[in-house]
Amino acid sequence: MAASVVLLAGFFVAQCLSQDFHGGLMTFMPARTDQDGTVLMSFVYKESYGAQCQHQFSWVCDSGDCGQIVFSEVGDADEDTSDLGLWCQSEGYILMNSSSDKPYSLRESGCCWASNVNGASNWTLITYIDGGKRSDTQYMNRPPVITITPTIRIPQNCNSTLQFLTYDPDGDNVACRYPYCESCNQRPDFFLDEQNCDLYINGSSSLGMHVFDMVVEDYPTEIITLSYNDGETSVRNPGSMPLSQLPLQFSIQIDQPLESCIPGDVIPQFLSPTPAKGDVLYTVVGSPIQFTVRAQAASSVIYDFQISGPLNMTKTFHSYSYGIAEMEVNWEAQDPDLHKYVPFCFTAETNISQSEMRCIVVIVIKSTLQKGEAEVSCLQNTISITLKKSAMKDLEITNLRLKDSSCSLTSNESYIMATVSMNSCGTELEDTGDYIVFKNELYSVEDPDAVITRKGFVRIPFSCSYPKVAQVMASFKTYKSDFVFTESAFGSFSYSFDFYTDNTFTTKNATSTYPLEVQLMDMVFLGINAYSDLPRVQLFVESCKATPDDNCDNPLYYDIIKNGCIEDQTVVVYKSNDTQFNFEIEAFKFNGDYNEVYISCFVILCETDSPNSRCSQGCMQKPVLRRRRQASVETERHYISQGPLRFKPASRSSDPSDHGSKSVSITTKYTIGFVGLFLITILVLAVVMVCKAKTRKHKAISQNALLSNTGSEG
Repeated sequence: MAASVVLLAGFFVAQCLSQDFHGGLMTFMPARTDQDGTVLMSFVYKESYGAQCQHQFSWVCDSGDCGQIVFSEVGDADEDTSDLGLWCQSEGYILMNSSSDKPYSLRESGCCWASNVNGASNWTLITYIDGGKRSDTQYMNRPPVITITPTIRIPQNCNSTLQFLTYDPDGDNVACRYPYCESCNQRPDFFLDEQNCDLYINGSSSLGMHVFDMVVEDYPTEIITLSYNDGETSVRNPGSMPLSQLPLQFSIQIDQPLESCIPGDVIPQFLSPTPAKGDVLYTVVGSPIQFTVRAQAASSVIYDFQISGPLNMTKTFHSYSYGIAEMEVNWEAQDPDLHKYVPFCFTAETNISQSEMRCIVVIVIKSTLQKGEAEVSCLQNTISITLKKSAMKDLEITNLRLKDSSCSLTSNESYIMATVSMNSCGTELEDTGDYIVFKNELYSVEDPDAVITRKGFVRIPFSCSYPKVAQVMASFKTYKSDFVFTESAFGSFSYSFDFYTDNTFTTKNATSTYPLEVQLMDMVFLGINAYSDLPRVQLFVESCKATPDDNCDNPLYYDIIKNGCIEDQTVVVYKSNDTQFNFEIEAFKFNGDYNEVYISCFVILCETDSPNSRCSQGCMQKPVLRRRRQASVETERHYISQGPLRFKPASRSSDPSDHGSKSVSITTKYTIGFVGLFLITILVLAVVMVCKAKTRKHKAISQNALLSNTGSEG
């Protein structure tokens, strides 16, 4: 009897564990081709689970000549060791030997997904491999480098974008799509940008786990031919038949809404020196590589970092004050890793939130890169590099290129020089959380007419870092000075937000007068100015709202401008140039024990006359959902604020002559007038209550914040 109980308990435990699948994937890399035509292919797959890892995957040949497995191993790569037990991911490695280089596919099927909104139970992953030799590279195709963290968590009320790692070693175009099958887990309430492999979550999805089946494919950028050992060929066109197909299955947990969706508050935000999204690092076999991931969540506690990486990596966690934590990642490539492209994806974790997922690629090379010495000058819109020839033996300008080889270099007897702008010559943008980094590199090229070379490969990366937001306070005042931002297509630009003395908008209120004291119903004059070195830019004020304190997320607010539309009837906008927005508004205050008002706005800078920019769209009563920003024609929405306005009581007369002998008659007149006014007020209120019953019962709290514009303090 006891044995039966033990067996039964073991059965239920096994059933429970098998129903905790969170996703899986597979990718591959050609290892070598022998003289007899035998193809050795290296496969890497990952299994993601909840609290405890399992090794369930057992790949079988689905079609074609798959060959034989010559080596395989599997192990746990990362897990949540806390009491929460939110994730565990294992990695498997398979080495297969095939006598054919013709296309074939592998399949893995199983059960069961963790409890999910889709009602999904079984899974099937199929990997398509084509071993033909490409006409453009003279090698077998190398598929996209992919991975994903085992758990993705997103608050229900926060719009989010999940950007997948899609690095392709051959420079092919990478696309993501849902499989073509009725039983596959497709989610129409999530928008998938197939060309950019971005998944948009609109903040209105139902709570719980959502399961996704996806296929990642690569297509050549031009027409190429695949050649096989038997003499046959196959043509591949851009956008027609893919060169490879990789399965990517994952789950997204939609959690309870949060008080704030701003990164760095409740949701962790990455900080320097965290590698940037899509960064490419290099390492050498036998030499450890280390990188640091740092994040901050001021209003919550980061307890760990989730990471999807190779089997033998290690991570060390450190926690600091002010909500800052960091992880040191170490990995040492072994001989079988040579020439591989190894992906790492990571997130910062709190018990109620998760940071964005950020992914990088580590390329394993045979010998150490030779690096040069350079002096870099970081200007507002350009980066200049000056390289000492003496630092690199036999270095000549003819052997060096920028990322965009069409950009030229200059030189003299001692130096090689180059100047690039923020959006040219292959300059790339990295967002490190607290900095915007623009980077490029100089690298050596071989002489195409030379038969041999005795010069090593030279790689000289250079970059400039700019504070993502620079806001300087004028001594110990509440006045806020210029807001400075940096973006790749617009360089460094700034906004000023000021109160003016009158509607000519020529004289700003002095900083010494802050906080500004006004009376209710006074006219207040505000001006927003944009400053940029680019000649054709346009300022657009998308929204402005008032709050009783300097917290833009305060649930008590009042819309002044919303979606580019004027909401307050007292607002008057004054015509000005493209980089100015001047307006006036009648002073008000919030009902209750509030005596201050702060104004905050979201602003955008656009390329002038661009028909697709947000500036050109103007007022939008019903904004388009999932509108994709074009970084080349408009900036992100940037937050600026100013204030406070402090309210002083209306002045009252204290002249004794206003009283005395006339007091009785005045009181009598006021009493009669008050009675009449009271009766009229009762009648009006009755009409209002009837009308109000026919309107919506619920309005946004912003419009429920009734505003006083009488002459008293309320």
